Amino acid sequence: MAPAASIVSSRVLPALALSGAILPVLLLAPGGVAAADEAAAAPAAGLEFHVGGPRGWRVPDGNTSYGWWANNNRFHVGDRLYFKYAHDSVLLVDRPALDACNATAPLAAFADGATTVRLDRPGFFCFISGEPGHCEEGQRLVVRVMVHPAGLAAAPGQQDASAPGTGHGGGASSGAVAEVAAAAGVGVAVAVAVLVGIVLVRQ
Repeated sequence: MAPAASIVSSRVLPALALSGAILPVLLLAPGGVAAADEAAAAPAAGLEFHVGGPRGWRVPDGNTSYGWWANNNRFHVGDRLYFKYAHDSVLLVDRPALDACNATAPLAAFADGATTVRLDRPGFFCFISGEPGHCEEGQRLVVRVMVHPAGLAAAPGQQDASAPGTGHGGGASSGAVAEVAAAAGVGVAVAVAVLVGIVLVRQ
């Protein structure tokens, strides 16, 4: 029968060697773990939606419905709306101005013919044409912007959804996310190394 010390050393030494091989690999790659965790936590780069499709921003006809278009798309924080138009304008307004087709006091006005608006907060964004009579003929749009599921944890600094502005909500900085993810990666690495050691010692 082999001495107890020999049995322990024959089991412990390989476990320690394996732990010693795994631990540095996991510890030396916290940036990789942090980057993966950060990428999973952050919403993907936003999408760009062409308002009105190929017809662009204009008075709707029988083939155009901005309400139908908005209802058949899902908008998230970080997405962009692209308005292509000629001899017209885009006004960002509040809901009462949209309902009344009131173009006298927009929150923002654009008339460059190719306008991109970043959807920088959750809530409703309301747009009307600035040309007389166009809003009344249906050239108006309401989009509901949702938070990405992965971005729910960063929501405390968001602006009030009823105030359609251009500011950005707060939330965790990417540096803070990376530090937390790196710490979590180190903790996981240590736990894996200990677990491997325990499994090998019990064999």
